[in-house]
Parts: sequence; structure tokens; C-alpha cells
Amino acid sequence: MYNIIMAGFDYSKEWLIITPDDISQVEKAVGDLARCVGLLAAQGGNLPKIVKASDPMPSETAAIIVLNCDNTGPERNGFVWRTGPDRMEIYGESARGLCNGIYSFLAALGISWPAPGQEKLPPQDYTLARSSACETSRLKMEASAVKKSSANVHWRRFVAEEEIHKAAGNAEAFAGWAARNRFDALGFPLASFASESGRQKLDQIKTAAAEYDITLEAGGHDLSSLVPRRLFFLQRDYFRMENGKRIKQHHFCPTNPEVIKVIGREANKLFSAAGEIKTFHLWPDTGKDTVWCSCPTCRAFTPQEQNRIGVNAAADVLAAINPHAFVTFFEKPGGEEKIPLRKNVYRMEDLPEEKQFPAKR
Repeated sequence: MYNIIMAGFDYSKEWLIITPDDISQVEKAVGDLARCVGLLAAQGGNLPKIVKASDPMPSETAAIIVLNCDNTGPERNGFVWRTGPDRMEIYGESARGLCNGIYSFLAALGISWPAPGQEKLPPQDYTLARSSACETSRLKMEASAVKKSSANVHWRRFVAEEEIHKAAGNAEAFAGWAARNRFDALGFPLASFASESGRQKLDQIKTAAAEYDITLEAGGHDLSSLVPRRLFFLQRDYFRMENGKRIKQHHFCPTNPEVIKVIGREANKLFSAAGEIKTFHLWPDTGKDTVWCSCPTCRAFTPQEQNRIGVNAAADVLAAINPHAFVTFFEKPGGEEKIPLRKNVYRMEDLPEEKQFPAKR
């Protein structure tokens, strides 16, 4: 039983939640807000009522939670919330921002979602996590990459490292977990888009994620996948050299013209299978960004330049398939690379704000 009055928010009161009209992307988040406040309420009851802003208001309303958002695209995902004795307000720059604000507030109440389908309530002596009873999010990216910028959008991506079936067994539970942990985009390996079963699961996740205004992206540490490892047994010269020997693990030999052709074929197949996806991540193998080829030709190029050769080859294919899509990549900072990037290629740390969420709906 929870009967504590938290700093600036007494959830034992009979709260009324007022929601924006006709914004379906916040309905599930609003349901979570009402349900969680009800769980924490005194005597286990007092589930807040939910009404639309255009609905007639009850004649006697003691305490209200006002939700509001602007009609902008999900690329504007900022929010602010504040509490008072009888009025609590959550504002989002968009439906996506309002969802983030709702889950930020619930997290401040001590509720957490450690895994899909799991929910943890706070201890009974928990006090509101924000001493000011207010939080504003106007920051930049978290999760897979951090952009060091004063820009005003806080972007969070969850990028799966496993096949789609391992990463997201139950689409609705997975999308709910992502929303409650304030992820704005979900990325899955390119291989997930290439199989019929993978595409079916992705369609399920896309539908579930859209209910929170979350989008899907493709790739991750997937650059090496554009030169399939199965080719090693017949075409060892496609792969990187280390101490005079060809090595199957990690990356490839980017100065081999035949490798560029292989990248073109694989990229065309995988990018085409991804359909309407606008954001593709082609990062080097985890922790191996400087592990590249040392064959006589590749020795003339730094690891960063070899990385760029491979990424550019894939980006050329993407530009032909979808001129509105783009590729992100990582490279170790500090080098003066002589290989320029294609126009549809961005380092994660240089990703412009308008590219944070390119799939405007």
C-alpha cells in the first residue's frame, strides 16, 4: 500500500487526466500514467479518470493532470513537466515528446522497466526523485552515440546487436519497454530485413512502435556484413591481411576492386529489403575500429580511410535506391583523412539535427 505524499505530488488524491484531442500516439502512454498513479494511490484505488480536452469537465475537479503537445513531427521530442498540490502539467514538443515527458515523470515516481514485460514499483518510503518537482529535456543524443552539442533535441536510440527474433520476442512488450525507457528510435541488424520471417517480425514491431511515435532504423555494427564471411574459403584476398596472412575476422580488404563489387551487391540487396527505412548505421566491428587491412595496397591508407572507402561504396548504392536516406558511421577522432565522405554519409558525432529523425510522417 502506498500512501505517501510525494514532493509536490500527492497521488492519493482523485486525479483527473486531461489529454489532447485526436493524438493516438499518446494513448498508451496516458494509459500507463493512469494505471501507475492508481497503483501507487492510497488503499490501492483512486484510478485517475481520463478525459479529452474537448470533453465537458466534471463539475467538481479537485486535482488535474494536464497533458499537452504541439502538432509537430517526432524529430522535436523535448518535454517539460512540473507538479503542484492540485495541478500537474506535462508538455511535449510533439506526441513523441509528450510520451517522453510522461515516462520521465513516472520514472521520477520511482517506477522502472528493466526488461520487456517487467515493471518495478518503488519502495514505500520513496520520495519524488526531482527535488524541484520538475524536469526539462532539451538535450542531445544518448544510447549508441553521444553528440557533443548544445542543440535542443535529446535523441535516444536502441540499436540491437542480435537477430530480430532474439532482440524482440513480443512486439508489443518490446515497443512498450522502449517507450517507457524513452528510446526514440529502434535499430535492427540489416540481416533482419533480408528474410521473410525477419520482415514479418519487423512489421509487427513497426506497428507497435508507431503507437508511441517511435520509428525503426537499420544496421549497427554491420559494415563487415557487406562482405559475407562465407566468401573466405574461396576468395581469401577479399579479407584483411594481418602479419602477412589473410584473416577472416573483422572487416575486409577495401582496396580490392572485387570487394567493392561485393559491397555493392550486398548493399543493394539489404538496402532494398529495408524498404522505407531512412537511417542506416554502418559501424565497424565493436572495439575493432582500428583493425583493418595491412596488405601492400591498403598500407597506404589509415584504418579510418579504409573504413571510409567501405562506407562510401555502400553509400553510393543507397543514394541510387533511396536518395532521401543516409548512412551513419563511426571513426576514431583526430585523423586527417584524405578520403572525403559522400553527401549521404555522416559521422554519428556530426549528425545534423534534421537528420536525427528523417522519417517525417
